[in-house]
Amino acid sequence: MSPLSKNFVRASLIYFFIAAILGIIMVSMRSYPAQLLFVHVHLNLLGWMSMMIYGVGYHILPRFSGTPLAYPKIGTLQFYLANIGLVGLVCFRPIHPVAEIFAGLVVISVGLFIFNIWMSMIPPKPEPE
Repeated sequence: MSPLSKNFVRASLIYFFIAAILGIIMVSMRSYPAQLLFVHVHLNLLGWMSMMIYGVGYHILPRFSGTPLAYPKIGTLQFYLANIGLVGLVCFRPIHPVAEIFAGLVVISVGLFIFNIWMSMIPPKPEPE
């Protein structure tokens, strides 16, 4: 497994653990602030699920296509944008304009993943004889 895939899977597991702890805290409270629900949901969906999909996707999809990952450096950039975007989004949600910037980073990271995987699934052109 490449370091890129491992990094996404490791990040995913950390977010999953934090979200699980938040879930238990929320269950033990009679009521909880909407911010806590927002953080819990986004750590689960953008942290646990998306990061796991990125890690497994970067590992498996190019192999299924029989091609290498098209742009490994874009994958590394995507890793940082996805994590910075998620952490910024959950930390700064009450400051709406700042949260929008971090949400934009998350969207850009999704686009980079789509582009990188899409390009990785294009078979190489056969060599002319």
